[in-house]
Amino acid sequence: MKNYRPILLQNLAITVPGVRVRQLRLNQHTPEAVWTVHSHDHGQLLIYLTGRGRQTAEGNTCECRPGTIIHHPPGVSHSFERELTRPPLVLVIDLDLEMVRATPHPCAQMPDADLNKVRTAVMRLFQIRQVEHRESLLAVGSIVLEILDRVLLAIGWIKPFNRYGDAKLMNTTRFVERVLERLDGPEVTLEAIAARSGYQVDHLNRRLKTECGLTLGQLRARHRLQRAQRLIQQGLPIQTVGERIGILDNNYFSRWFRQQTGMSPSAWKKSPQRTVSF
Repeated sequence: MKNYRPILLQNLAITVPGVRVRQLRLNQHTPEAVWTVHSHDHGQLLIYLTGRGRQTAEGNTCECRPGTIIHHPPGVSHSFERELTRPPLVLVIDLDLEMVRATPHPCAQMPDADLNKVRTAVMRLFQIRQVEHRESLLAVGSIVLEILDRVLLAIGWIKPFNRYGDAKLMNTTRFVERVLERLDGPEVTLEAIAARSGYQVDHLNRRLKTECGLTLGQLRARHRLQRAQRLIQQGLPIQTVGERIGILDNNYFSRWFRQQTGMSPSAWKKSPQRTVSF
């Protein structure tokens, strides 16, 4: 990111129902940094803006790249290992997250469009010269909540919904989800799914983005991942799971699953924090 500089916002105490943000900081992991296993008495979200690395939590390793989000609940031991030569730029949010909802995914991948929104929001923080001052409190708070909105959506703590109108306007999304339940496989194209909905792909993407914030391809990927997670939990062989969701190549399915979750299918199955909620 251009014009990068470290950011540390302490004692934020931003509170909305179910969430209390304690602190936000922007770290660039340096070659000299030494990372040991540690834990916190609060929850933590890590958003990779650039670079790559590995996050390990309670024996499970997540491969991180731009757009990867790591969620560490309170008390979970974790550590970091840098990958390649470029130090990753990571946005860290310390928070208390109410857990009455479905357990957030411990590792998720943010869509590129949302990653760009988060980067833009961080750049707006750079433009505030005195972010710690009281006069900047509301401006900083609104940006932090904007970032948090995208992040919590990606890890599944909040679900996509139409923020700009009546719930009836979710009809297109619900219809596409029903089509995906009945019509999905390696031979089924996005064009075929869109045709069942009565639209061209571009027009359907615009409608879906308005309703739920996802494109048809992203909605299909989430649907496939949800099905794969359920089948893995049922104990089906990995190859069978891939075939069931329309990915016939076993190696490709494993790579695809790791891209979506940061874990291999077998590692995800063993993870005590696994979830199928979106």
